[in-house]
Amino acid sequence: MSYEIGKICLFLVGSIFVITGIAKVLEPWKFITHIASLDLVKLQCIKSVSLIFIALETALGIALILQVLPDLTILGSIIILFGLSLLTYWSTSTGRTKDCGCYNGWLEISPNTSLLLNALYILLLIFAWVYRTHENTILWQYILTIISFIVSGALASGQIEYYIINGRPYFDLTSLKVNRQWQSQWLEGTIDVSQGSKIVVFLSPECPQCKNWLKILRLVHYRTDLPEIVGVVNCNVEAAKDYAKSYNLNFSIVVIKPFLFNQLAMAVPTAVVLENGVIKEKWVGTMPQKFVAEIASGSRSIPKGSGLVLTAQNR
Repeated sequence: MSYEIGKICLFLVGSIFVITGIAKVLEPWKFITHIASLDLVKLQCIKSVSLIFIALETALGIALILQVLPDLTILGSIIILFGLSLLTYWSTSTGRTKDCGCYNGWLEISPNTSLLLNALYILLLIFAWVYRTHENTILWQYILTIISFIVSGALASGQIEYYIINGRPYFDLTSLKVNRQWQSQWLEGTIDVSQGSKIVVFLSPECPQCKNWLKILRLVHYRTDLPEIVGVVNCNVEAAKDYAKSYNLNFSIVVIKPFLFNQLAMAVPTAVVLENGVIKEKWVGTMPQKFVAEIASGSRSIPKGSGLVLTAQNR
């Protein structure tokens, strides 16, 4: 009976690894951004390190489910989980990251909850190791594990390359799609963007590319012949106020919950152009050169801004 429970423990932990691996395969840029925010890897190595981790995580999950070399995979999984727990505690306590990054935005959990879950996974693996069976690994199990490593890494890399070439992901899991209606609850009732021309921009105070956008966004908002700008962030209210003040923003900033932010924007900066509440264009990472050239041609100095920071509580 204990052997069967041990198998169930391996299946549960392995399934978690596979699911979190798939989450990173579908949206690898989120995980790459998380790795970059740790500031532990050289800039030129961030993509490679991220892809290797994604492939390893998925393959390790398959290996646990199939019980490939259980002594090695169980011990390796325990070491990895313990190391990731230490990394999560350090990165969140120092303010480098807001969460563990394990679930790639698919699950909104606090750092403490992440540490407790990791502890649970480790306990399940220890139980499985104590009551493990000593069955020989069959060739097809090795092959399937290796294939999962190669395929998951290749798919994640392909997603990134497709995004770079086409300016959008092959699998776009966000709700912000061209020709869709904007939902009022996305801004939690703070600002009505259902009428007229608006550009809603998802930003992060820590994002360098977002900072490059701000001067253009201020100018666009100032000009009456161009759409109004609405900024969206997922930091706390005080950080949002400091952000607006530091860059003299003249447009409103809306603070929304991190989970909602991650569901809407796959990366920052992301902008959607709205016409009477309908999404007409979507920009991720870069603005269209034609739009930038049009703004630059009519560029002029603008007064310092005093962007209003809105939350669902102060509307």
